[in-house]
Amino acid sequence: MIQLTKGVTQFIYLTLTKKQTLSTPNYLFVFKNRSTNTDVKFVLLNAADVSSHKERYNKFSIKVDKYFSSKPRGQYSYSVYEQTSTSNQDIAGLNEMESGIMWLNEAEVVYTEYQTNDTFKVRQ
Repeated sequence: MIQLTKGVTQFIYLTLTKKQTLSTPNYLFVFKNRSTNTDVKFVLLNAADVSSHKERYNKFSIKVDKYFSSKPRGQYSYSVYEQTSTSNQDIAGLNEMESGIMWLNEAEVVYTEYQTNDTFKVRQ
């Protein structure tokens, strides 16, 4: 399961190479919210894979707010497809390389703790 948090840049790790049929594919990511059925689609180029061992795993840096800033928190199903195009977002005829579930969290909430100097008078 992928876990993403709004407001940060995170790495995600996938195993795409084992189902790869193209020599240097670009990757179409499709996320579908399981409650609203709304889609988030984007393409990451082959060069965005920063893994040092691509035959074992693929590693991508995701700026979460770039794609999910206005999306509701919760569960999304995801699929990753390989393609030669750098901009196509239609999955028709593409090879699905991986699918699973992603959980989107809201941005971390920072609480402010205030210090007060309360003085009390004791009546006798």
